[in-house]
Amino acid sequence: MAVPLASSSTPQFIPKGPGIKGGGVAAVGACFGVLASVAVQFAFALASGSFDPTQSVSFFVASELALWVCFFGATMVATRMNGSGSLVTDFGLSWPTFKDTWTGVLGGVIGRLWPLLFVILIVIANGQGFDTPNSTAHRVLGLAPNGAWQWLLIGLFVVVGAPFFEELFFRGLVQGAFTRRVGAVPAIFITALIFSAVHTINEGLLAPVVLLPMALILGYLKHKTGRLAAGMVAHATFNASVFLLFLVPAFR
Repeated sequence: MAVPLASSSTPQFIPKGPGIKGGGVAAVGACFGVLASVAVQFAFALASGSFDPTQSVSFFVASELALWVCFFGATMVATRMNGSGSLVTDFGLSWPTFKDTWTGVLGGVIGRLWPLLFVILIVIANGQGFDTPNSTAHRVLGLAPNGAWQWLLIGLFVVVGAPFFEELFFRGLVQGAFTRRVGAVPAIFITALIFSAVHTINEGLLAPVVLLPMALILGYLKHKTGRLAAGMVAHATFNASVFLLFLVPAFR
């Protein structure tokens, strides 16, 4: 009787646990991203003659792109080195379902409550109302957009770009790698701290205080669903709410 020959095709990759090995790659990607962002800041400072170009929309765009290229590059290197080569299989990247959508919107709204309260407390402490010429309502992310095109550009970056690239890197690669090593709950907290700290580059030293609760919600959504879609929707909702709060007053 003939003995069937073993298949020469590569066996299907099955992730061991909720993520793939890639902590070292993620660390290198984060370091390169931070260095690239700092390099952008120095370049803008030299070009403009100002040592604080962070309120420039052009700086914001260039700095974010520098971060995202490094984040996405690290994610791709990790999946090719240690995974299946598929962002869907290794990190749970997918289109949001109806449940992902309403869960994400709810998570984004809940996550926005503390930053909103924080901003109100600062405004009250400064004795400055939202209707004054120098109001916080005329700025988004520390920026003062000039015209509809700059508002639209920032909107695309913070509502579309940031949720995709940052969730893929932080909740996909980083949280998955930490979960394999230390477990789900510690991984959520560690990733949230790293996520919040990285945002100090463009959003100042108060970013961890403002963003940490939302980062924990994003980590929980990834852990609970096993996919990135709900977190991406929550991240987009969280960022989009800035425009609901500040866009209309800015054009009054």
